[in-house]
Amino acid sequence: MKTWRAAAAFVLLATAAACHRQAAATVPVLPIGGDFALTDHNGQRFELASLRGRAVLIFFGYTFCPDACPTTLSKLASVYRKLGPDAKRVKTLYISVDPQRDTPAVLKADLSNFDVDALGLTGTKPEIDAVVKAFGAAYEIVPMPNSAAKYSVAHTTSLYALDANGHTRIEFAYEAPVDEIVDGLRAILAQPATGAAAPAVVAAGPVVHQLTGRVLEVDVEDGRIAVEHEPIPGFMNAMTSEFPVKDRKELDHVSRGDTISGRLVTSGGELWLEGIRTQQPK
Repeated sequence: MKTWRAAAAFVLLATAAACHRQAAATVPVLPIGGDFALTDHNGQRFELASLRGRAVLIFFGYTFCPDACPTTLSKLASVYRKLGPDAKRVKTLYISVDPQRDTPAVLKADLSNFDVDALGLTGTKPEIDAVVKAFGAAYEIVPMPNSAAKYSVAHTTSLYALDANGHTRIEFAYEAPVDEIVDGLRAILAQPATGAAAPAVVAAGPVVHQLTGRVLEVDVEDGRIAVEHEPIPGFMNAMTSEFPVKDRKELDHVSRGDTISGRLVTSGGELWLEGIRTQQPK
C-alpha cells in the first residue's frame, strides 16, 4: 500500500459510551496499569513508584503528533489552572511511542511549550511496549514514504488518572472536557489512602469497538485495509486509517469504494480489524 494519513488517535479500554469510568462517590480501581520504569526527559531513570503521594495523569503520544498530543497538552494546561492549589498534587507523564525520534532532549523541548507539570518518558521499544500493554493501549507505525517524516504513529489518546498509590482510577476519553477531568482528579484526591502499592504491569484484556467506513485500498497480500471511517465514540475521530485484519480471507469479498462495518479490536498493545461486512448503499 502506498501512503496513508495516520490515524490521529487510538484510545484504550473505552466503554460503548466511552466518556470515562467513575463512580459517583467512590472511584473504583480499574484493572489496568501498574508500576513501571522508563527514562525521563532529563535522561534519568524514572520509576512510577517515585510519585507515591501524588495523583498522576498518563497519556501516550509522540512529539511529531500533528493534533491529538498538542491538543491534550493544551487541555491539561487548562486543567492545571482550574485545579488551583490542588495542581501541585498532580503530575503528568507523557510516554512516547516513538523512541526512535523522541530522545529525552526532544521530549524536553516539546514539553517546554506547555504550562503543564509534566515529565516526558521514553525507553527501549520492549520497555515502552510493556507499559502500553499494561494499560490496554495500542499504537502502530504508519509508513508515509512520500512524506519527509517517513512515518507517523497511530496511537491511543486516552488519559489515565492514577491515585496516590499508583492505582488507575479513571480512564478519560480524548474528548473529555476540562471540567470533567478536573472533577475526576478532585474525586481521586479525595479518596482515602489505602496504603496498598500498585501491582507490577500486567497486560489488559481485549477491547472491541465498532467501525463503519468507506474502503480506500485493499492489500490482500499484506492483510491490510485502508478505510475512511466515521467517528468511533470515545476511541477515534473520523479519519482515514490503515488497519491490519485478523483473517486475510475476509478481504476476498471487499473492494475499493465499498462501505464496510467491522469490529476494531485492541489487545496487548496490538490492534486489528475483524468481522468485516460490506453494506448495501442506502
